[in-house]
Formats: sequence, C-alpha cells, structure tokens
Amino acid sequence: MAARPTRGRPRKFDKEEVLQKILKEFWIKGFAATSLDDLSAATGLTRPSLYAAYGNKTQMYLAALQSFVGQMSDNALPALSGADDLQAALEGFYQGALNVYFGTRKQALGCLVFTTAIADVASDTQIKKAVSGFVKGLDGALTQCIHSYAPHLEAAHAQSLARLASGMLMNLATRARAGEKRETLNELAATSAAFIAQAVGASSSKKKA
Repeated sequence: MAARPTRGRPRKFDKEEVLQKILKEFWIKGFAATSLDDLSAATGLTRPSLYAAYGNKTQMYLAALQSFVGQMSDNALPALSGADDLQAALEGFYQGALNVYFGTRKQALGCLVFTTAIADVASDTQIKKAVSGFVKGLDGALTQCIHSYAPHLEAAHAQSLARLASGMLMNLATRARAGEKRETLNELAATSAAFIAQAVGASSSKKKA
C-alpha cells in the first residue's frame, strides 16, 4: 500500500521581523496604495499566512503604526528628560525623531503617522483613533517636559506651547519626506527648539514680573 502524503508543516517565521517588512511597505506607499499582493511579495508570505498572523489589512497597518510609535518613543522621548535645559531637551527630541525618519536610508521616509496615516483618518475610524492617540500622547509628553523645565508656567500655556512643539515635529517629518537634507533639518530642529525655549522663558519672565 502506498504511503499517504503527509501535510507539510506551516513555515515558521519571525513575526516581528515580518512586521518590520510590513511596516516598511506601508511607510513607503501609505495604507491605501499598499495592496495585499505588495505585502505578500515584501514578506514572502501568502495571504492566508499574513491573515493568520496579523489579521486583515487594516489590522496589519495598525500593528505597523504601533511598532512605529514604539520606535519613536524609544528614540525621541528619552531626550525630553535629563537635559541641562528645555532647549537641549527639545533639540535632542527632534534629533531622535530625525534618526527614525532617516534610519540608514539616503532618502528619508518621514513619519508613518504624519505622512501616511493622516491621509486615511477621514475614511477609517480605526486609523483615526490610532492617530488621535499618537497626537495626544505626543502632546502630553511635550507638555510634561515643558512643565518640568518651567513649573511656574500656566497649564494652558504649557499645553499650547507643547502643541506648537509637536507641530514643529510634523514640519520636520513633512520636509524629510519631501527630500530635504539631514543637515538642513538639523538646523531647523535647533532653531525650533530655541524658539520654543525662548517663548517659555519669555512667558516665565512675564509671570515673575
């Protein structure tokens, strides 16, 4: 009697390594322009394997967003505490973000949130919720940073300056995506940090007066 053919075992793979490939594909093309065939080709996995490991396309994108936000947190947020002054803290924060935007690439991809996800918030509630959470978290971290260096600043004013600081980050992300050189963005980061620190200092001086 002929032996029955045995069913092959599912090919094992590193979920985190594959997620980074998914992230890169979305980062380059954005959510809407990235097809499931693109993701399959980039990862070397079939659609059923991708679905089984990560869920549908939206769930894959949300997982990629979460991974990106983690990279931003690891590279940029530590600079917001422990610096000599607010200007140094903000400049270190911007430099950490630029390190993520550029990576080891000659052409920066910018911010996955600001330069790709923002395009889909009007049509996808899950992506909108994720982007909103990222922005709120960013504003909160910057508000806490500003308050730590200027504890006497009014809460509402500190929040407004934090939103300005996060807006500066979006400016850097957009310019990086558009192809501006790292040296130019380094200068812009330094100028932005100095501007916000000066605004905080001026506000503190007025309050003391």
